[in-house]
Amino acid sequence: MRASRFPIEIPFYFRQRGERGWIEGKTDNISRSGVLFRTSEVLEESTPVEMYFAFPYEVQGRPGARVTCSGQIVRTVPPDSQDALPALAATISRYRFVRRKAEAGA
Repeated sequence: MRASRFPIEIPFYFRQRGERGWIEGKTDNISRSGVLFRTSEVLEESTPVEMYFAFPYEVQGRPGARVTCSGQIVRTVPPDSQDALPALAATISRYRFVRRKAEAGA
């Protein structure tokens, strides 16, 4: 059974595993097992990636948690118009929540 996808548009950061700099994108949708995001940088399928994003307050119920995860690119979606960015689909194989220190005791 396929994991439920949620149409959440939030800032999203990724990089090829082992690279230093982060590339910015924006999510189209996200699930427990993967994410579809738009970006100007395109990576080839099977490229291992590291990713992170912060859930908005409305989703999580409290601010401050950042999700860091790893996976790989599984699909590239060409832009649907001249003004649109291409999309990348990536698996999420491992993830963890990272809370800000101010919230660690809450």
